[in-house]
Amino acid sequence: MAIGIGVGRQPAPGFTAFTPRTDPMTRLKKIHVNQLRTGMYFSGFDGAWIASPFWRASFLIRTAREIELAQQTGLEYCWIDTDKGLDQGASAGTPPDEPAPAGTNPPDEDRLDPHIVDALHLYEKARQTTQQVFTQARLGKSLDVQKCKDLVEQIAVSVAHHADALLGIIRLKRADEYTYLHSIAVCTMMVALGRTLGLDDTACRQAGLAGYLHDIGKAFIPLELLNKPDRLSDQEYKIIQRHPALGHAYLNGLMGVPDYVLDVCLHHHEKMDGSGYPERQQGQQISLYARMAAVCDVYDAVTSHRAYKSAWDPAESLSRMASWQGHFDRAIFLAFVKTLGIYPLGSIVTLQSGRTALVIRQNHKDLTRPVVKAFTTTSTMEILEHEVIDLSAPDQCETIVERSGQDWLRSHGLVIGSLQAMLAVSDASASAHTSGDAPDQPERDTLAPGGWQRLK
Repeated sequence: MAIGIGVGRQPAPGFTAFTPRTDPMTRLKKIHVNQLRTGMYFSGFDGAWIASPFWRASFLIRTAREIELAQQTGLEYCWIDTDKGLDQGASAGTPPDEPAPAGTNPPDEDRLDPHIVDALHLYEKARQTTQQVFTQARLGKSLDVQKCKDLVEQIAVSVAHHADALLGIIRLKRADEYTYLHSIAVCTMMVALGRTLGLDDTACRQAGLAGYLHDIGKAFIPLELLNKPDRLSDQEYKIIQRHPALGHAYLNGLMGVPDYVLDVCLHHHEKMDGSGYPERQQGQQISLYARMAAVCDVYDAVTSHRAYKSAWDPAESLSRMASWQGHFDRAIFLAFVKTLGIYPLGSIVTLQSGRTALVIRQNHKDLTRPVVKAFTTTSTMEILEHEVIDLSAPDQCETIVERSGQDWLRSHGLVIGSLQAMLAVSDASASAHTSGDAPDQPERDTLAPGGWQRLK
């Protein structure tokens, strides 16, 4: 149903002045998301569908968690169907006078994936811990190394249990939180990559800790320089290039920091052809963990929104990185692609039917057939319908025919405010199946109309 999920509506200014609006033909009522209660029948947001955390367009609200997810989207208003659920003023949790039609909303199909919920909680804990770590470093205080190890242990367990959950959640970075959320992302990807490479649990945790602290030197770089929206001058770029040495010096002065962490902190910008920094190491001179960090670090940088650049599409990022000769260890890069999938979480693709879809879960038995959230639009780009599709299902005829890229969404007036909306809910039935040259400053540059601009 187009009503309730259209792109063009503008919410009324201010919650207190808002009067609920009812459509007399369908009994749809527009309310503020803060007025949602269990027992109401949710019928879509009054805003861009792409921000919806729910794979179904409409359903009966059964849990407080579903309300919380709706309120976290950033959208202010939504629609409820008072024929199928509670109206405003009714007691929360009271069943509607008339139940929803049989088969409309099987209980299991609206249940949140517990792996995603756990990953969201861990992500929030990691965000708070990492913010404290960078603040302590910036103030010249000693960081709690054991606390860092404990967090990495929890991340490693999460990756071992359900890697896709946390690998998806780490896409949720705001530009102003990049520096420390980048550390969580690289840590997670290092653990996952280590598992793909066949490293044992101890080595995976070591790689994770090294990835977690690899960019601690950024704490000693002025924020106005890290977030500068314009191209860096040569002198400014030289200051940025000091962060590995600054981080190494800081960690080297602490008790209990392993040598492999110091090594990755200092050498994660080295390149296989010897053109990296700070020591121009090449080939096997670069440690295994540092070679792993080089891949994870750049991938997270290019796929993240920053003050001075837009994010690259995940799948397009892998394609471009593959073309950078002499930058990465080839075997490690191919293992990284296998870890994330040919179409990483968050990739925008075009299906054989012509619909556009967002990749929301991997199928590790066939990387070309992930689980996607597909949608169709009108000529005015209003979302008409959407569904979760497991492309690996035996009876599924849909296939991916090309990468679309996030530019498709932006050019058509749709907005990806946060991938949390796409990753917070898992379809029960689907879960049963489960180029160009490298830039002169590749760790900070991205293609733009005016030439290569900074990457990270």
